[in-house]
Amino acid sequence: MKNKRRIIGNIVIIIGIALLLGAGGLFMYNTAASENQERQSDELVMQIKEEIKTAAVNETEEKNGLTEETEMTVIMEQYEFAPVEIDGILYDGYLTIPSIELEMAVYDTWNDDLLRKSLCRYYGAPDTDDLIIAGHNYKSSFGKLKKMSVGDEVYFTDMNGNVKAYTVKQIEVIGGTEISRMLEGDWDLSLYTCTYGGSDRLTVRCEKV
Repeated sequence: MKNKRRIIGNIVIIIGIALLLGAGGLFMYNTAASENQERQSDELVMQIKEEIKTAAVNETEEKNGLTEETEMTVIMEQYEFAPVEIDGILYDGYLTIPSIELEMAVYDTWNDDLLRKSLCRYYGAPDTDDLIIAGHNYKSSFGKLKKMSVGDEVYFTDMNGNVKAYTVKQIEVIGGTEISRMLEGDWDLSLYTCTYGGSDRLTVRCEKV
């Protein structure tokens, strides 16, 4: 009987050690993935800002010699939301949240590979006031959303250099399978990420300033 208890005790200890090693490995993996995403996202934001700067210079040069009527048409068209391709990938712009010191590029489409690098447009657009942006819950990314509060400011800068300002109005947790609920409500901007359990979505709802 003692031998049996000893064996069971050893098995429990081994299982416990295995679980601890697994948890430690997962933590290290997530930390490395978060740091890698932070480096890549910083580079992407710099690329986008340079693209916007170059586009602004080109636009100024193109305006030289335009009639007043034609120039007004150009000014109106620049406010239309349009992704820009950089190195074969479409970008919508970048998101800035001063309260959590976050500034990240936004891809025009959503998939797991892109989410590991930066933020992704999940649905809608800024000019139709129904933009939804998704991001991983890495500590360098949307893992910071849990630190946000109602009243915080959020800015989205598109590829034309136009800036849309928003204010956080509501923070809620939505079930992972409640896709329709994510699209409900008259929100101008929604930001979401997985909770650490992975089953729910922490969602920040914003209205235009």
